[in-house]
Amino acid sequence: MTAPALRPPRAGPASPLGPAGRSARRPVTLSRRAVTGAVIALVVVVEAVLVAPAVGGALTSLRAVDVDWLGVAVVAAAASMSMFARERRRLLLAAGVRTPARGSVVAVYVANALHATLPGGAAFSTAYSYRWMRGRGATAPAITWVLAAGGLLSTASLLALGLSGTLLAGGRVGLLQQGLEIAGILVVAGAARHLVRHPQLLRTACGRVLARANRLRRRPPTAGVAALDDLVVQLQAVRPRPMDWSVATGFALLNWSFDMGCLAACAAALHLHGLTLPLLLVAYTAGMATSGLSPLPGGIGVVDATLVLALVAGGVPVASALPVVVLYRLISLVGVVAVGWLLCVAEQVRRSPSAGRLHRQDSGTSQGTDTGRVKCRWLTHSAPRHSEMSS
Repeated sequence: MTAPALRPPRAGPASPLGPAGRSARRPVTLSRRAVTGAVIALVVVVEAVLVAPAVGGALTSLRAVDVDWLGVAVVAAAASMSMFARERRRLLLAAGVRTPARGSVVAVYVANALHATLPGGAAFSTAYSYRWMRGRGATAPAITWVLAAGGLLSTASLLALGLSGTLLAGGRVGLLQQGLEIAGILVVAGAARHLVRHPQLLRTACGRVLARANRLRRRPPTAGVAALDDLVVQLQAVRPRPMDWSVATGFALLNWSFDMGCLAACAAALHLHGLTLPLLLVAYTAGMATSGLSPLPGGIGVVDATLVLALVAGGVPVASALPVVVLYRLISLVGVVAVGWLLCVAEQVRRSPSAGRLHRQDSGTSQGTDTGRVKCRWLTHSAPRHSEMSS
């Protein structure tokens, strides 16, 4: 029997741009990164020059802080993160995935630290949360649903807080604006509920977007359709009960409320007068709503300025509002991020000895494939421990 003739490998299609075209893409990418970095650096320099004197005076005012109210602010910030972890844990439970309470809190802190400090932190934070949930047994569609539902509940809860502030403000806000805000919240909630009950509507809308994308990219019309159908079928398996929505919404509201309570405690710690509940609700909602507008991590600059301007517009002197905002951001941003990185390091140190023992035990065996799989699972944080899953 003759051996089959070996065929030379096919040469891939030549790039229409050629080697020169491929090399020309790199300067374009590098120039975009350079421009982005220059813009961020310029923003940092401008803020440092313009805001540094005022921030220096605000830091001096922190010497007169009330220690008791400062402790209340720290506890409120910790409670806010705990409520966010409970919200995600409840949504995972609605998707059929049980996760440990302690591990959920640690994962939220670490993801927040990645989001607030690294360039492109949202991508790193989402990737970390995705790997963590996958390691606890969640499927990809379930994770997609949990992230989308969590974002929807957080947005609706923040809108509800802002609406409460406008309603408590009384005659300052017209009935038309109040009606529009209430209608907006009801429409968002109704649309989300309708999509959960009828996911085929989402399949139709996404199918149209996919068809246009394939047409623009000159791909076959059926490209990606099978994956989309599979995603919709798996999403149909996620059937949250009304109790799941109610509990998760309550945790989302408590998440924002405790964080707002941290701001109120900072105001009390610095003996700020004139901060009413309607002003607190409106100022806090405005500040959090602008957090995504800043090119800097954590909404630095934009959130702080919005909070100060909103407080000043409500009658609080700027000399009193600025120290309160600085103290609040030191606790809710800097402090929480520091705790997140400490927990991240502690998790790595705690995993290292066990990973080393696994490596030494497997190194004497002939099952090299299993050894590689164990090491890969440890590096990606995707191997659940029995002690975590038991809770």
